[in-house]
Amino acid sequence: MEPAEAIGALNHLQRRFLHAGRMLVTGGCVAIIHAAIGNQAANANDALVGLFMFLTGVSLIMLSPVVNQFPRAAQVGAAVADAVLLYFFEPAGRPELA
Repeated sequence: MEPAEAIGALNHLQRRFLHAGRMLVTGGCVAIIHAAIGNQAANANDALVGLFMFLTGVSLIMLSPVVNQFPRAAQVGAAVADAVLLYFFEPAGRPELA
């Protein structure tokens, strides 16, 4: 693999981590705010799910700068980032999900 290709792949992985992390942090904040001041029917489970989403997003964001130093952590982070991105943005042309 050429060094330029390795840098491009690394940048792609970092961007994927940052994108998924931003989505999780934003979703976690929305869930926590909704549980705290929004609906009266919201309970502690909503806040706990929001906290989990927030912490997972922060972990992905913090992992992105050091992704080349920790390859196994990068593999786990890539699996989480892919799951988040596929959950929120379903790819077109998948009739088995319809």
